[in-house]
Amino acid sequence: MTAIMLMLVLAVTVEALVQYSKTVIYMVTARDYKTAITQLGALLASVALCVLAGADIYAALGVSFGTAGGSPIGAVLTGAFASRGANYAADMVKALQGAAKD
Repeated sequence: MTAIMLMLVLAVTVEALVQYSKTVIYMVTARDYKTAITQLGALLASVALCVLAGADIYAALGVSFGTAGGSPIGAVLTGAFASRGANYAADMVKALQGAAKD
């Protein structure tokens, strides 16, 4: 079950990074700076909160990014994951809780 959860978390994280990149690039080229700033602000707020809180869904799933000194990579990626919305996060938490009971 953990491997399935990891794949889902990775998929949502990659989707978040790709969508933010596409949206911001498109909005900048379309000169819609307000939307680009809003998108980047949402991402940065989520990443900042996760880093400050020490939230790291990857560590919870047993993933280490192989960097020494308590690297915040997992928390940064968790921020990207969390920024995509509460629905994804709520579904993952429910699945993790179910897996922990098994």
